[in-house]
Amino acid sequence: MANKPVGSAKRLKELQAELKQLQAELTEANKREGKDVYIDVKVKKNQGRFERVKKKGVEDKAVGKFYIELHITTKQEAVFIPISVASGKKVAGFMYQIEGTAEGSLASSDIKVRGEGVSQVTLGTLRYAKIPVGVTAAFQIQATIRGNFGKVYKLVFTRLNYKLNLQQAQYEQYLKEIATGSVKFS
Repeated sequence: MANKPVGSAKRLKELQAELKQLQAELTEANKREGKDVYIDVKVKKNQGRFERVKKKGVEDKAVGKFYIELHITTKQEAVFIPISVASGKKVAGFMYQIEGTAEGSLASSDIKVRGEGVSQVTLGTLRYAKIPVGVTAAFQIQATIRGNFGKVYKLVFTRLNYKLNLQQAQYEQYLKEIATGSVKFS
């Protein structure tokens, strides 16, 4: 067997490192397109409406009520999804941001989960939905956004964090954005 020249071995190592980097970028791009190895996410309902809250002696408040129902199906193993809506301060569950023509804030949120064989597990202060392999869980998310009259808002879930095992330290991530429709506060 002939010896490889030193330059060829070095070039092979560089190409292998480049291939590894490209594979990681492809995996990330697929996740952003909604192609996840472990879960499939479908939006079943997506509703939003404006509500004017009137109180005596106080200026009226502009709020938007948003409802989105997601059906999440596991593909190859059980998945644990935190039952929480979180901003960047916490990194568990459904990570959100508010997009609009003015500043808005999340006043309240609530998540309900249901499905045949879906159970809930509490670990510390977090509740998780445990979804067995091949099972679909329906997540019903309601959120209320405070904003300004005459402005437009929508709620965007920028990623969904989940675990394959509760003992693992880091979360897997579903990266395709899920957005509600825009609602004008007028």
